[in-house]
Amino acid sequence: MVDNPNFDERLPNETFETLRNRIRDRFDSLSPHLQRIARASLDQPNAFALSTIATIASQTGVQHSTLIRFAKEFGYSGFSEMQQVFRHRLIEGAPIYREQVYEERSIATRPSGLAGVLHECVDEQIASLERVRSIDPEALRRALSMLHAADHVYVAGLRRSRPIAAYLVYGLMRTEHKCSMLDFGSGMAEQQIANMGANDLLVGIAFTPYSPAVIDAVRDAHLRGRSIISLTDTPSSPLARNAEVSFLVDNETHGQFRPIAGAIGLVQTLLVGLMQAEELASQG
Repeated sequence: MVDNPNFDERLPNETFETLRNRIRDRFDSLSPHLQRIARASLDQPNAFALSTIATIASQTGVQHSTLIRFAKEFGYSGFSEMQQVFRHRLIEGAPIYREQVYEERSIATRPSGLAGVLHECVDEQIASLERVRSIDPEALRRALSMLHAADHVYVAGLRRSRPIAAYLVYGLMRTEHKCSMLDFGSGMAEQQIANMGANDLLVGIAFTPYSPAVIDAVRDAHLRGRSIISLTDTPSSPLARNAEVSFLVDNETHGQFRPIAGAIGLVQTLLVGLMQAEELASQG
């Protein structure tokens, strides 16, 4: 059931041209704030494709919530969903043109001083969290069911994924679930996978460039018929291909230090959801 009265099931296939025409047709009926966003989206589609929601809000002089309201006005569940239309316009364009746009964005948004660096990093984290809002609730329910049913949860994550994995293990231990981090450091991860029971679960976490050790752990668990949840970045990820439930986060971020706020937010959602579900079950 969709609460948005403007929702249209055809929107996932909407092209930029169609959306642009709809914005033009409805421009006069929009509020002044929404007209400001509409004008910016028509004049600067590249900025709408590549900038974070915080940056766009700042440049257009509106609140984050106003951008979300603008997207819902045209039938989208949130701003991130609408932003995909602007991004697809670039993806479908010539590679040279896309590279030029990214280069221009890098130069235009290059921060000056530590205050600028702080603001840019915070903007990236906010955008990372905003994208998590579009995660399928059904996938969340399936993951919670798998976590609840598991006798023991093993978690695999290295490099940037390590703090995400550590937070999941911390949360599961706080909720009194049996869990372990795969021990790649001492070379025991392979043996841990071999020791997994039929009702055990592996949560694999990896993003481009994928850690070979995590890929191997997920593949081995899959070959042994064990249940797997993955947190990764693309449907073609080696983790996503071998997981029963796969969450795609931070798949549109760039730069050497990519944000982890979205993944942490997802993990916290799973932990809180698991705790609430078990509290309700105990009361029933």
